[in-house]
Amino acid sequence: MAAALNLGRMTLPSSKFLSRPSHLLSVKMQMQMQMQFSSPTLTKMSTDAQSVASKLDSSGLLRTQGLIGGKWSDAYDGKTIKVYNPATGESIVDVACMGGRETNDAISAAYDAYGSWSKITAAERSKFLRKWFDLLMVHKEELAQLITLEQGKPLKESIGEINYGAAFIEFSAEEAKRIYGDIIPSPLSDRRLFVLKQPVGVVGAITPWNFPLAMITRKVGPALACGCTVVIKPSELTPLTALAAAELSIQAGIPAGVVNVVMGDAPDIGNSLLASPQVRKITFTGSTAVGKKLMAGSADTVKKVSLELGGNAPCIVFDDADLDVAVKGTIAAKFRNSGQTCVCANRIIVQEGIYDKFANALCDAIQNMKVGDGFSEGVVQGPLINEAAVKKVESLIHDATSKGAKVILGGKRHSLGFTFYEPTVISDVDSEMRISREEAFGPVAPLLRFKTEEDAIRIANDTNAGLGSYVFTNSIQRSWRVAEALEYGLVGINEGVISTEVAPFGGVKESGLGREGSKYGLDEYLEMKYVCLRNMNKE
Repeated sequence: MAAALNLGRMTLPSSKFLSRPSHLLSVKMQMQMQMQFSSPTLTKMSTDAQSVASKLDSSGLLRTQGLIGGKWSDAYDGKTIKVYNPATGESIVDVACMGGRETNDAISAAYDAYGSWSKITAAERSKFLRKWFDLLMVHKEELAQLITLEQGKPLKESIGEINYGAAFIEFSAEEAKRIYGDIIPSPLSDRRLFVLKQPVGVVGAITPWNFPLAMITRKVGPALACGCTVVIKPSELTPLTALAAAELSIQAGIPAGVVNVVMGDAPDIGNSLLASPQVRKITFTGSTAVGKKLMAGSADTVKKVSLELGGNAPCIVFDDADLDVAVKGTIAAKFRNSGQTCVCANRIIVQEGIYDKFANALCDAIQNMKVGDGFSEGVVQGPLINEAAVKKVESLIHDATSKGAKVILGGKRHSLGFTFYEPTVISDVDSEMRISREEAFGPVAPLLRFKTEEDAIRIANDTNAGLGSYVFTNSIQRSWRVAEALEYGLVGINEGVISTEVAPFGGVKESGLGREGSKYGLDEYLEMKYVCLRNMNKE
């Protein structure tokens, strides 16, 4: 069983687990990573953060316990883990540090609830989801503040995430009523052939810290729409948004046990989800290394698995691109959430005829970006999630410059301190440097040079990743050729932000399995059943 997959002893070199949110790190390791940048002189939160936390507490959205079977619960042994504000290193609150026992109870609660939830009509499930969506939108500002508080992204981006995340619940509410089967023409006159689509069962959803609401709703919305129940394991770095969303699901009337949340001891929680035969699907967003462990651990019980894993997104800028559009799109694709997204432009591959002009225009645009606490006016880049993330960026830049790359903007920690890092541009990067091979997950734009369209495609595809990609060109013919040649699940042409709830999101190669969002995303939570009905009437 899952005991063979000892996630608790899993060791990953820092260059791997820091390149994507890694959700099965030990609690001790995550605490160490957080405490490395916590100032010993900071004994309480700043006034602004305290005010936000106080308002959230008064609204009932600042939850610190897990949710099991409709009841808020402390860890059975009383253990807690601190949640930090990455902009200051200050502790926000202590939350329950749960493990295998709590997870097994959450699985049992989800399994018990599945019997009734899967049997109510699609129209009824749709109404519950619609009410949940409405509540998410009513509390949009509080939820956005909560994201900025525990994750660090600018408040404007946090509001954008609430809109984006809630849209998956709305879309799922609508699609719940459109899960159709088929009638197959039979080769025999006395038979009728049917295909039914039915929910897969209890789902274990493991989600990252970089989008603490949207990565949950993108999984839970379609799961509930199909009739599944869920056990959510949010990142220990950002559990508060998940708990607030769960509170709103209760207020929406979603029955007890349909939505459960456990957080804390990641290896114990992960192993419990893998070992249980009652969990029929694992859905995960995070590092490729951890995704492979989950895939292997699901084999004993033959669970359905969907994985959205690491990326190494190319952003190809051709000579014929509109320079302003290319710069604007590149910044959106690269620097959103301080470069901490799975589809960030990790390699900016620029044709030689426009290379210098593009580099200068990019630097001019980036140097005007305001860095700071996400609650401050005009801030467009917040902190990185923790000290370890900063060290990863520093390591990649050091490797690149030692091999001939040049820092032409930024390249060091920001004067604000803590985990703030300057928006950075590096030129003369080649495909052999680590920054071209590994996901930076930080505000660093490496510029590579290419000559021909064939060169660009070869450079872009020279990776085991295949999630997001971007192309800037004014040629329709080239757009088609390059889009079809790129080995990626997502291609943005003359656009840097392409994620939407109505389109399928996912990767190829080692970037994962399955799709999220759109009508195709619902199939990940469904099983097909074929029924052959023979007419026994002799008349």
